[in-house]
Amino acid sequence: MNKFRMNIDGKEVFGLPGQTILEVARENDIFIPTLCFDERTNIYGACGLCVVEVEGNPKLCKACATSIAPGMVVMTNTERVIESRKTNLELLITNHNGDCKGPCSLACPAGTDCQGYVGLVANGEYETANKLIKERIPLPAAIGRVCPHPCEDKCRRGLIDEPISIATIKRFAGDMDLAAESPYVPEIDDETGKSVAIIGGGPMGLSAAYFLREKGHDVTIFESMPKFGGMLRYGIPEYRLPKEVLDDEIDIIQAMGVEMIPDTKVGEDIAFETIRNDYDAVLLGIGAWVSTGVGCPGEDSEGVLGGIDFLRHVVRNESIDFGEKVAIVGGGNTAMDACRTAVRLGAKEVYNIYRRTKDEMPADAIEIEEAEEEGVIFKNLTNPLEIKTDKDGHVNQVVLQCMELGEPDESGRRRPVPIKGKTETIDIDTMILAIGQAVDASIFDCDKTRKNAIAYDEETFMTSIPGVFAGGDCGNDKISIAVEAIADARKASMVIDSYLDGEEIKYEKPYFVERTDITEKTFEDREKLCREAADQLTAAERKDNFSEVVFDGYTEEQAVAEANRCLECGCHDYYECKLVELANEYGVEPERFAGDKNLTEFEDDHPFIVRDPDKCILCGLCVRLCDEVMGVGALGLVNRGFDTVVKPTMEKPLAESGCESCGQCVSCCPTGALQERLTIQKEIPLDTDVTPTTCSYCSVGCSLDLESYGDMLIKANPDKEGFVNEGLCCAKGKWGFDASLLEGKEIDPMIKDGDEFRVTDYHEAFVMAGKKMEAVKVRHGEEAIAVAISDRYTNEEAYAIKKFADVIGAKTFTFNKRKSGVNAVLGMGHEASPNTINELLSTNVIIVPGFIKNRNAVIWNKIKQAAEAGAQVVVINTPDTDTRFDFATKVIDADNSLDFLKRMAKALVDMGKTSEVEGFEDFKKSLDGVEPCDESKAVAEMYANAKKAMFVFQQNVLSFEAAELIAEIALVSGHIGKPRDGILEVKPKNNSQGLADMGIYAGAEAMEGVKGLMIFGEDPKDVDLSGLEFLGVSDIFLTDTAVKADVFIPGTGFASTQGTYTNTERRLMPVEKAIDEEVDFNNWEIAAELAHVFEVEFGFEDEFDISAEMNDALPMYKYGEEGEVLGGVFVPYEPKFVAASDAKLVDELPCTDVLMNMMMERIPTPASFTK
Repeated sequence: MNKFRMNIDGKEVFGLPGQTILEVARENDIFIPTLCFDERTNIYGACGLCVVEVEGNPKLCKACATSIAPGMVVMTNTERVIESRKTNLELLITNHNGDCKGPCSLACPAGTDCQGYVGLVANGEYETANKLIKERIPLPAAIGRVCPHPCEDKCRRGLIDEPISIATIKRFAGDMDLAAESPYVPEIDDETGKSVAIIGGGPMGLSAAYFLREKGHDVTIFESMPKFGGMLRYGIPEYRLPKEVLDDEIDIIQAMGVEMIPDTKVGEDIAFETIRNDYDAVLLGIGAWVSTGVGCPGEDSEGVLGGIDFLRHVVRNESIDFGEKVAIVGGGNTAMDACRTAVRLGAKEVYNIYRRTKDEMPADAIEIEEAEEEGVIFKNLTNPLEIKTDKDGHVNQVVLQCMELGEPDESGRRRPVPIKGKTETIDIDTMILAIGQAVDASIFDCDKTRKNAIAYDEETFMTSIPGVFAGGDCGNDKISIAVEAIADARKASMVIDSYLDGEEIKYEKPYFVERTDITEKTFEDREKLCREAADQLTAAERKDNFSEVVFDGYTEEQAVAEANRCLECGCHDYYECKLVELANEYGVEPERFAGDKNLTEFEDDHPFIVRDPDKCILCGLCVRLCDEVMGVGALGLVNRGFDTVVKPTMEKPLAESGCESCGQCVSCCPTGALQERLTIQKEIPLDTDVTPTTCSYCSVGCSLDLESYGDMLIKANPDKEGFVNEGLCCAKGKWGFDASLLEGKEIDPMIKDGDEFRVTDYHEAFVMAGKKMEAVKVRHGEEAIAVAISDRYTNEEAYAIKKFADVIGAKTFTFNKRKSGVNAVLGMGHEASPNTINELLSTNVIIVPGFIKNRNAVIWNKIKQAAEAGAQVVVINTPDTDTRFDFATKVIDADNSLDFLKRMAKALVDMGKTSEVEGFEDFKKSLDGVEPCDESKAVAEMYANAKKAMFVFQQNVLSFEAAELIAEIALVSGHIGKPRDGILEVKPKNNSQGLADMGIYAGAEAMEGVKGLMIFGEDPKDVDLSGLEFLGVSDIFLTDTAVKADVFIPGTGFASTQGTYTNTERRLMPVEKAIDEEVDFNNWEIAAELAHVFEVEFGFEDEFDISAEMNDALPMYKYGEEGEVLGGVFVPYEPKFVAASDAKLVDELPCTDVLMNMMMERIPTPASFTK
């Protein structure tokens, strides 16, 4: 076919006739945004974001709906295009009602993911909670103790009872890390060869050093004080922040490779120019260390101290003689620290002077409350008018101007107004002024602010000196709290990192959608839960010492309970939301289109899917995928215009709408309007790690992207580039990814003691299992011992277990196995499906007898695709397999017998079909008396006359006799042994074929004569195990079979293993490890340890070693490549016909995989079919 030459953004490209601009752009890695396009569905164009300019066309064109033409010139990023996209995004956002991030996170100056780490603590993931905090705050244990927590002021839990104690949870995570054997040290990027000097070792400087060192830069901190920590060390008393905690966190930063040089004053001990010349960039974080006065007479008298100076003297154990009566001026935390420190140093009377009431004091309420408990006398609504001295010039009195509150000032607080003629005088020995701080930046020859602080660009953090940056309290007259300095550190570090890389970027605050409709009424149905209170010293216990007041923080139980009070405000899909990603890319300003939002009242309790129509942008993807791709139609667009909304069919609950829980709607939703209902304790938005792997349920081998965070499995999404599924998956794969971690998982080995289990250690469990099996072998011989291996295990796990079986001379089999009737007839020399899955898409006729959709939903979808491509599909349904095939050419409702297949076979013989293969005459004779009906004749003719034709059936669903008859029909018709012409025999489980490749052909029939049995990962329901003298079981849960065992050894699931599966078409599928499970031995290691009991060492270090040995033992695997089919179409090798018998068509073999059975119970039965 001739290609069209065209030009997109100046790039010459080629496309095929019929392709759209969007398709050609994607093929050539040219990005065009869209929120409503999926190549599997018909064009819709609802979002309007893919608009482009086409030369010669006055209108903007939708790239998804505009076909290419020869010589076409396309421009994707003109000003007109960008403005159109921005406008469309703004219109979409104006009716998108949700919270991108929780209000707690938005209120945190550092942008800490408060909801994230609180949720991780709720889930018991303390280590990962600490890591998440350290992405924004490198000093969580210290900041968790002293932060005034603006996050809690915005916590919506306060609309119900009390805000979450977010800061205390932060402290808990930090303390847990510091108490660990190996505290967390972040990975360092490759060394850049660039160097940064940081002047100032306070929270700003230390944090910037952490972030810049993470990027691989050499970092040196110069600090004028003897120790690092800045105001955290010298401005906050020991009883609030033990310096040992601060030291431990600083040690971690030093362990990253940050050089720390204390006792070095820039301008005195080292010249600033020297630092500039020696380093590629310089960051100023010198803080604000100069205490400011109140501007009243006498404030320069002896005995008048600055608040920060006073606290610094105390920390440094410097002598302070302040007498018995101390007055502290100020209403912030520094003032409270000074008050409470004076109490601890023995002052008899401590006054706090503040010109407003207690309610207006900016200090934390708890600090004010505890100061009062400790005896501090509050002189509110007063302000120093004059400081008086004795004859030696030392302060002895302060005259206070009495105040009253007037009208609110620009901050919203009522302005204090002097009461004319009303004063009060108190006797004092020392006056401490804690009303503010100033910056001493005199040594730096750069632009200064009005208050002589360092001036720097708010977006680039660069001062007027090239390559010199600043942040924190020392610049732009914005002295504030430590967490704000840390916020500056991260922003400045990002800018400095880009500067060192030769770029100049500006920090831009990201855009978030925020809800404004939340009130107390929103949560009126929520249970009130008391805020957890950590143990602390009473006033009497603490007022004469500097012991930490909240001495241990939360216990583990308290932290988890408190974290579970979180309301989960932020969108769980924030990190995957395409809408907010594009909103930030195009700099939206949706306020210009603000108006009423179309909000929808709804209730839905689907077990896996959470719907929020108020987040929906009506892209229609969910509706179209459900209908056009999945063939279900459980969702639809209801109403018109502004009132349009997506709802389940007939406006029923989703679970009653015909929904099959495949999750395609969730996977495609670009805005979080459809989300996963997660199984973790607390659902949280997380920037997850994505591990490509293969589903462990049916034998299709669907490629999945498994999302995890730490050792939590979060969600699974089908891979659009999957070898077989190409973006499809069923409910089991979408929702069953974490089934092995659900409640009831066993993590300890157990031994039966009488009628009950007792927990034991692995050594005893392994030795007992090995010796018991050996004892049975001695008594009854090798044929009396066996090992059953689940076909959910990887090839590598199964190989190791079979190797153990060989060590002890046991036979191997799997309960989840029906003998292959196809192989019995075709004699292929190896049991396998003759044909592969995607051959269905190019064949002409497909016969589908007795198919149960929920066993292999993706196969059903492949058959649907084949029908849409022109294949004629004939379905033979029985009462037990009443599956919808609306797309089929014929659906034949038959009884559960082989009668229809026999009639079809007879019709073929009557048409003259014959064979020279052994047994044909007996087969032909067995059909005597069979009378083909018109329907069977029509199907036989369609099948026989097709150029290519295939049968599709499920091995453990159809009877052995049915499979034999299918193979015989294929053999006599000639539709066998050729591409797209044969049989797709669908295996029962993800690695059924892998077990067969290892020579494990036997099923439950192998139990004959067995007295000693080890079962790995199977739970057979209809097997009599009462005659066993020993039973050992390894599985994830204490299954019905495991309860009968003498020894139980905990097993692991697919998410914690590395290896391969071999799917139903002999395709080698990769299995990648995503997490570690809470057990000591994984499945293959159990086999190795059991072999060790018999003094046989496998020598495997990991799964790769097993794979290497397996490749030598199994030649077909030696040259196999992941993602490729092992071998081509299988042809009959020693075929033979057998006489057709009377038997059931469908004779479903119960699955022995507890995880599969668990998922089948969890998934709602769709209204559209029974199985």
